[in-house]
Amino acid sequence: MPYETHVTVRFYEVDSYRVVWHGHYIAWFEVGRNEFASRFGLDPDQLQEIGLMAPVVDLRCSFKRAAAFGDEVVIETSMERCETAKLIFYYTVRRRDEVLAEGSTTHVLTDLKGTMLYQVPHAAQERLEKMFAYLGV
Repeated sequence: MPYETHVTVRFYEVDSYRVVWHGHYIAWFEVGRNEFASRFGLDPDQLQEIGLMAPVVDLRCSFKRAAAFGDEVVIETSMERCETAKLIFYYTVRRRDEVLAEGSTTHVLTDLKGTMLYQVPHAAQERLEKMFAYLGV
């Protein structure tokens, strides 16, 4: 079951066509991911505390329908297990039962100097296992 984050579309997120500007969907992915990850000790600040960073190396977004000012949208965030030191998150942005956008981000784990890791360090793996258990993956 994905983690849900609720957002009400704010006026500054609407463009001259009176719909949400496309870049805000990417920001909503980040809001959903960070809110979810923080529950398990894996938001950016918490990662740095254990000597890690997780920069984005791939981002995808497919737009289906537009959201408008005042709409309540739900960002559903989930992820998959990986064999290497990377995190793949999936997002679905919905208004009620209507899919507005879908996408994903891929993050590699690095040390604080930016050196890529090949295996997930123990401290992070314990936290990831709790996230996977929450999601049922």
